[in-house]
Amino acid sequence: MLKRCFQVIVAIIIVFLTLKVILMYFMPFAIGALLSLFVYPVVKVLFTYLKIPYKLSVALGLMMLFITGPLLITGCFALLKNEIFLMANHLPQYTSVLISSIRNIVQSFPTFLHDLTHPYLTHKHLTLLIKELEQLILNAGKQLLSETSKFAGNLPSYLFSFGIVMIAAYYILSDFESWKSKLPKKLIEQIELIRELGLREAGSYFLSQLLLSLFTFIITLTGLLIIGNPHPFLLALLSAGLDFVPLAGSLLLFLPLTVFYFIQSGPAAAAGTLVIYIVIIAVRQIAEPKIVGDRMGLHPLAALIILYTSVTLLGLKGLILTPVFMIMMAVLIKIRLFTAVWRYITTGEHPFIKR
Repeated sequence: MLKRCFQVIVAIIIVFLTLKVILMYFMPFAIGALLSLFVYPVVKVLFTYLKIPYKLSVALGLMMLFITGPLLITGCFALLKNEIFLMANHLPQYTSVLISSIRNIVQSFPTFLHDLTHPYLTHKHLTLLIKELEQLILNAGKQLLSETSKFAGNLPSYLFSFGIVMIAAYYILSDFESWKSKLPKKLIEQIELIRELGLREAGSYFLSQLLLSLFTFIITLTGLLIIGNPHPFLLALLSAGLDFVPLAGSLLLFLPLTVFYFIQSGPAAAAGTLVIYIVIIAVRQIAEPKIVGDRMGLHPLAALIILYTSVTLLGLKGLILTPVFMIMMAVLIKIRLFTAVWRYITTGEHPFIKR
């Protein structure tokens, strides 16, 4: 039993090292292979039922995948056109109020700082403090400029990687049937089962995120109506859409909105938007493990552990890859891999070979 346990540990280490090498050096090809598994059903429908030539079906399937997003954005714009134009017409007024408020704050800041700190700080101390603040702002600007330049410098590399992903997916899909014919039938059945479960779990995860975004939409809409925002529906929809952004999420909306209210209307109005954001975060932190776990067949604690482990080990990349890890874990549970491995450790029965 100890020997079999050692074999399982070695196998796990080899799998993790292999995945690490793939993620480091062959990421575009791995993404292309994963993409081909998702696009293959669409290609099969185009080829089988619409009688479109196979390679043309592959090209159309990949194109359909990447035009879905722009089509959804266009549809949302058509539905919210009046609301968007109304907000755009008021934008100069909002900008004027914001600039005027900032100018008043800047003009009154030295007097305010002097009244706040007198007699504890001298004029010399205040001068040094202001210089430190100026240096802090300057360093922040330099860092932002550096990150922007870095992203712009890496943009050709990102576009090149995207092209490699698309080419890899195209060639994999083009030769998919010939590769299937050369593999053992039993292995093909297992791959098909994993693919179907993966698609199902991916759909479950997406529906879970849609439900969480619906919560965000309802909370934002209710809160903005209470505080009297003139564009509650548009901003609530924007908040729900930003909820899909890893790490930042709806903070990308509420941070500038809170700053705007603070400058325009004072701390009380800003506190209202801050409370809305805190409620969104609280509801999401409580509901996400439960909703995602129930829909994907994962225990909420297991979903929470996957989230914590991936973020701890991989940082921002782990946060982005958490949905993939959850889908993989749900698929492994559905195919009873852990049960088969435990049976192998305790009884010696091979998990992949039926005697």
